[in-house]
Amino acid sequence: MFEHAAKLNWEGIISKRADAPYRSERNESWLKIKTVQKGKFPVIGFIKDPSGVAALYLGKREGKELVYMGKVGTGWSRTISNQIRKQLDTVVSPKSKLTRPIKKPKATWVEPTFYADVEYRDITSEGCSGQARLKAYRKGQGGCDDVCPSCMRRGQN
Repeated sequence: MFEHAAKLNWEGIISKRADAPYRSERNESWLKIKTVQKGKFPVIGFIKDPSGVAALYLGKREGKELVYMGKVGTGWSRTISNQIRKQLDTVVSPKSKLTRPIKKPKATWVEPTFYADVEYRDITSEGCSGQARLKAYRKGQGGCDDVCPSCMRRGQN
């Protein structure tokens, strides 16, 4: 059932301990088990931070269109943040590359040449990723050849 919920992009499932009586109020007998979704999204912009980036704006390709998917603001260290910033500074664009522009006054827009592998909990009603966490970051859609938080922690980059 849980795997089916994940395939349907549900937030998760609610379950009750089998040996507990049914009670309609919240209590420790009820469990909320959240699914984790994964995706690879082009980085379309970022929010500057004195030591690197505070957040990455993500896009999603829908046919020939590039639409806003959401942002990710966690999953990296200061060192990685600085490395991401140095790479993104090389592809800064004067305007957004989104098919339907959005207003993000703090955004520094970039060419969508870098990709973020992200884990997130759900898709909001606006189609944006919720509770996103960066798992890897790379140039292009290929393998782990640039800044990858998990590889950095293991000393591979």
